Amino acid sequence: KYSTRMLSALVAPLPLLFRPVSLSLLDAAHAIEAASYPADEAASRDNLEKRLRDAAPYFYGAFDDSSGALRGFVCGTCTSSEALTEEAMSTHEPDGAVLCIHSVVVDEAYRRRGVGAWMLRSYLAEVAAAGRVRTVLLLCKPHLEAYYAAAGFASLGDSGVSHGATPWTLMRLGLRTS
Repeated sequence: KYSTRMLSALVAPLPLLFRPVSLSLLDAAHAIEAASYPADEAASRDNLEKRLRDAAPYFYGAFDDSSGALRGFVCGTCTSSEALTEEAMSTHEPDGAVLCIHSVVVDEAYRRRGVGAWMLRSYLAEVAAAGRVRTVLLLCKPHLEAYYAAAGFASLGDSGVSHGATPWTLMRLGLRTS
């Protein structure tokens, strides 16, 4: 479980800063998203714009410390539903206590260097510190279950959600806020 005390313990693997993503970086975020997923799974530019507008507190990025360029991001939306369905993931309920992570993506030049794991842990610590979310859910491909398990998520098996051509595993993490 993640707690607010974890924020100070997170160290970036490269000279990167973790902070909210602004709407002005929509095109950069979309380029990273499109390069990270197959076309039938990547969020559209419109969907990313909607997440940036409606769920800005849950859209964080890794920024190059010297240039300020976006190098990756994590984004999600909240719901009041404990079930992760396509409907629950298609809207943002600001008062929802369940966070659905949509994307954990890293610019290709920064992959396999610990950036994704650092972003995910930083994101979870930020969410825990805010104190509104009690559960985090995400969908991943079966081959990524161990990756998310290393961040504290538990596999709940096949998600039953159809998005793209291949099946998705449902992962869950409980948060504590103190």
